[in-house]
Amino acid sequence: MTPAKLFWTIDEIAAATDGQPHSDAAANTPTTNITSSITGISIDSRDTKPGDLFVALPGTTSDGHKFLPAALAAGASAALVTQIDNAVALPQICVRDCLQALRQLAMAGRQRFQGIEFGITGSVGKTGSKDMLWHALSQFGSCHASQRSFNNHIGVPVTLASLPEHADFAVQEMGMNAAGEIASLTRLTRPQIAFITRIADTHREFFTSTADIAAAKAEIFQGLEGLSTAILNHDDAFFENLRTAAIQAGAKKVISFGRHPEADYRLLSIDHHDAGMMIHASLAGSPCIFALRMYGSHLAENAMGVLACVAAAGLPADKAAAALVDCLPPTGRGRRSSGIYHSRNISIIDDSYNASPASMSAAFASLANTPPQIMVLSEMRELGEATAAAHAALAPHINKLAPRLVITIGTAMHNMLDDLDQSISRFAAADISAAIAHLTQSICDGDRIFIKGSNGSGAWRVRDALCAAITPDAPQNTVKGASHAA
Repeated sequence: MTPAKLFWTIDEIAAATDGQPHSDAAANTPTTNITSSITGISIDSRDTKPGDLFVALPGTTSDGHKFLPAALAAGASAALVTQIDNAVALPQICVRDCLQALRQLAMAGRQRFQGIEFGITGSVGKTGSKDMLWHALSQFGSCHASQRSFNNHIGVPVTLASLPEHADFAVQEMGMNAAGEIASLTRLTRPQIAFITRIADTHREFFTSTADIAAAKAEIFQGLEGLSTAILNHDDAFFENLRTAAIQAGAKKVISFGRHPEADYRLLSIDHHDAGMMIHASLAGSPCIFALRMYGSHLAENAMGVLACVAAAGLPADKAAAALVDCLPPTGRGRRSSGIYHSRNISIIDDSYNASPASMSAAFASLANTPPQIMVLSEMRELGEATAAAHAALAPHINKLAPRLVITIGTAMHNMLDDLDQSISRFAAADISAAIAHLTQSICDGDRIFIKGSNGSGAWRVRDALCAAITPDAPQNTVKGASHAA
């Protein structure tokens, strides 16, 4: 999303970070007017592109400074370091603390940006909503958005530091594990328009109640400035709490969305079909029908929030709605594909990136019209004392879908198997390899395979194994469309 053109000079980075630039290791001698230009920001040498500034962050298991040679080989133009490495022929900017320096560069990037900044948080569909909003805003000008799920204390600064000065719009996703984290991120982002998706019982390992989660999400309003508009789900149990928090934080306007009769951007009905959904809506009183090549009512609800964001920026929501037909869900969040797997036609429903009780419920609901024959489910995490009950609660939903086979990964998900109907075959995989092996043996021609779980529990590895073995020239049913996220 970042244009391949200069947006930082070495001297500008040094000034923003209180750093000292050094030439390409000829000597450990401060140098000025280094000619290298920066066109991107990288924190991982494996993702580094030509022209990037590589930020050598300290890690829990490894130090980014060890990867300076790899960053150089990948084409980095310079590196942000706390200690000069004269063995690496790469301009280096020496700072006291790389993470703090990255935040300083982010603040400088946000300070010079003159467009409209959007902030997104919530419990369900943050990344999908960010992608939809990016796609919608791109119909009206240049838009910069956080890549993948860059939504934490590192990802947000990376996005802001990469923000092109002359972009028209910017969209920043914000996540959290604890109270106070979003407050820090929103003060850095300083959104003019703040969008909260549905509040759900996620991250219960770190919170005592859903009300506490809602209060933590409401921290996004603390960074509001300028247009100062809050976009809220009117169907949410905490709508009034969130509206009050927004107004108390200085929001000049609150716009609601959802199915509620009083919602400003109201979802009236959904027609489900094989290629996605047809949405019937009322946009501030004006009727609108548009298509989404996505599945699940939660995505339709969040699309209404996206259109409310567009309208809050003074742009035509109906034009944005028409453009959403070309937006696909990101990898691992409900994307569907098909092909030939060992001489058998299969369809894959890939929801392997994230799992919480709310996202599980939403995903199961999206399968009602096309129930899968096989379900591969890895355990949900960060649920604390609610872990056992949350997994047990999945069984009735699975029974309703009546798959032929359920394969589970992780002890918490294994424990749910006893609650399944006897007509459903089940397999508790000892590890990912065992899950893949059993799945391969069990697939029949025409099967739909649903893969769901938290990223950390490895459900995505099952997806990758399937996709790697699909015949390359097999017909693909994946809908082509524009999406900036990998």
